[in-house]
Amino acid sequence: MALLQVAIVFATAFLVTFCAVPLSRKIAVVLGAIDQPGYRRVNKGPVPRCGGIALYLGLCAAFLVAYVGLRFFGWQLRDLYTLNSINYIELFVGITVMFAVGLVDDVTRLSPKMKLLGQIIAACIVVASGVSIGMVHTAFASTGGYYALGWLDFPLTVGYLVVFVNITNLIDGLDGLASGLVAIACSSLLFLVWQRGSMTMALVCVAVIGVCLAFLRYNFFPASVFMGDSGSHLLGLMVGIIAVSGVVRAQGVVVMLVPLVIAGVPIVDTMSAIIRRLRNHERIDHADFGHIHHRLMRAGLSQKRSVAVLWTCSACLAIAGCVIGSFSGPIQVAVIAVLGMVLFAIISHFGLFKPVLRHHYDNKGKSGPRLPHSQGKQVK
Repeated sequence: MALLQVAIVFATAFLVTFCAVPLSRKIAVVLGAIDQPGYRRVNKGPVPRCGGIALYLGLCAAFLVAYVGLRFFGWQLRDLYTLNSINYIELFVGITVMFAVGLVDDVTRLSPKMKLLGQIIAACIVVASGVSIGMVHTAFASTGGYYALGWLDFPLTVGYLVVFVNITNLIDGLDGLASGLVAIACSSLLFLVWQRGSMTMALVCVAVIGVCLAFLRYNFFPASVFMGDSGSHLLGLMVGIIAVSGVVRAQGVVVMLVPLVIAGVPIVDTMSAIIRRLRNHERIDHADFGHIHHRLMRAGLSQKRSVAVLWTCSACLAIAGCVIGSFSGPIQVAVIAVLGMVLFAIISHFGLFKPVLRHHYDNKGKSGPRLPHSQGKQVK
C-alpha cells in the first residue's frame, strides 16, 4: 500500500508539472518575465523565466492527492517520530508566500533587501507552523542526551531555511543544473527519512523529485523555460523543510550536517561567491563569472558536460551524506575526513577561494620572496 501511495503522488507531481510548463511559459510572456541574452547569460535567445509556476502547481496537486487519499481512501502515513505539531495549512501558506516572493522578483526584480525580507517572512511563517529543529541529541546534554534549543530554535531554523533558499537560487546558472541538483538531494533525503520511519516526509521528497524530473524535460539544454526565482525559492524551501523535519529534528549534532553535505555543491559555490564579492568590495548579490559552472565552461566543458560533472559530484556527496546519516563511530569519522580532504583538493584546484588566498596564487610557481598582490602585478 505504501508503494502505491508513493507511485500515485509521484505520478501526480510529474504529470501536472509536465502539463503546466507550457502554461507557465505563456504567463511569463504575458507578464514580461523573460531572460534576455546578456554578458552573463548562457542563453543565446530570450527564454521565459516563470517555470516555478509549473513546479508550484505540481506540488500543490501532489499534496492535494495525498490529502484526498488520507481523508477518503484510508491512506496511512506512519511516522515513527511525531509530526502532529505541524499546522499544515499554515505551512502551505508559508510555502506559497516564498513562491510569491520569487514570482514577484521574476516579474519586477525586487531589491536584494526586499527579497531577503520576503524570504525571512515566509520562513517565519513556516517555522511558526511547527517546522523547527526543536532539540538536538548530544552526549553533553544532561536530560537524556537531548538538548532543547529554547529561544534559539526559531531564529536558527529560519536561518537554516533561508540559507537553503539562497543556495538553490545562486546555483541556478546553467540549463537543468538546479532542478537536477534538487532531485539528487531529495533522493538521498528520501532514503534518510524512509530509514527514520517518516512516511509523510517520504511523500514530500517523492513529490519534489517528481516536479524536478518533469521540469527537466523543458529545462535541460537547450532550455525552453527557466524556473526563475519563483522556482528556486520554492525548491530551496522544500529541501530545507525536508532537512529540518525529516533529518535534523531531534537527531545528533553530526547528523545536522548531513543535509549540508548533500547540498555540498551549491553550498561551496555560495560560500566562495560571498567571500569573493566581499573581498572585491562588491554587494553579495553582485553577479559575476566566478561560479563553479562558469569555471568549468572556461575550462572547455560544454553546458551539458558541466552540468553532468556537477550532478555527478552532487550524487557522490549525496551518497556520502547517506553514509554519515546511517552509521556512527569510525565509519562516520572516516567519511567526514575523506570528504574534507576531497573538498580541500577541489577548492585548491579550481581556486574557488582565490580572493582569500591571493598571496598563494600570485606567487605559485615562482621563487624568491613572496610579494603582495599589488606589487606582484608590477613584476615582469
